[in-house]
Amino acid sequence: MRLSPGTYVSSADWSELGPDAQYLALISAALDRIHATEVLSHWSAAALWQLPIIGQWPTTVHVTAPADAARRSTTILTRHRRGLIDPATSVDRVPLTSLAETVVDIARVASFSTALAMGDAALRYHDQQAPSPPSARAFRRELMRVLEGTVERRGVARARRVIDAVDGSADRPGESLSRATMIEAGVPLPELQHRIVSASGKVYYLDFYWPQQNIGADFDGRIKYFDPAFRGGRSVEQVVYDEKVREDDVRLDLRGYGRWDWTVAGSHRLLVERLRRIGLRW
Repeated sequence: MRLSPGTYVSSADWSELGPDAQYLALISAALDRIHATEVLSHWSAAALWQLPIIGQWPTTVHVTAPADAARRSTTILTRHRRGLIDPATSVDRVPLTSLAETVVDIARVASFSTALAMGDAALRYHDQQAPSPPSARAFRRELMRVLEGTVERRGVARARRVIDAVDGSADRPGESLSRATMIEAGVPLPELQHRIVSASGKVYYLDFYWPQQNIGADFDGRIKYFDPAFRGGRSVEQVVYDEKVREDDVRLDLRGYGRWDWTVAGSHRLLVERLRRIGLRW
């Protein structure tokens, strides 16, 4: 497979890579075609910041060039011409837009769910780097500063909506997608990662919890069961059994409880139906 002129990878090796690794390989293959005045931006910067994608990565590498640059986009590079708001930074010695500017760029042009998932993950990263939490408000100020500093008006309202909604408590992209669907469907927003002490004395954390109605829910993606990194040395069967024990335990303290997967999380109709079936009222 041809990644860029002069750079190839065998189909067998390519098929063994996951979507994130494939896009990073595409970026790596394009680096020698990026001018010294250009930096990775948008989805490509997000990939290096290890922000999650909902959907698919693009088929080109995105860079931002100075506003007066003459170079055009190619079949490999998508060029955005404008001045940077923040100084360029680097990840693995590759120049790219700052974390805040990357999130704002995505928020202006991507779907609400994609931008929210990346914003949530960026806020978690920011919290981990901050010298003294809480820093959610400070990171939102950073995002607003970048947004207000741009001369481009396209997508400003979309970006403001994302900035208002970002929450670093969302632990996985599926939780961010669920929350994006709730917002778009007009569902009351839950508390995230709510701590509950079960009847057995064990401590659990619910992805979503509506305290006024005592209803909880969890996003339940395949990765929990099939990715060894998330199983902690347990077999798939053991993970399934442990999840059943957990669900039986938390149900005793809740008026309603439910789970859903990616299909439900991304559908207004299905998620609303699921929430109403577990007793949530609004």
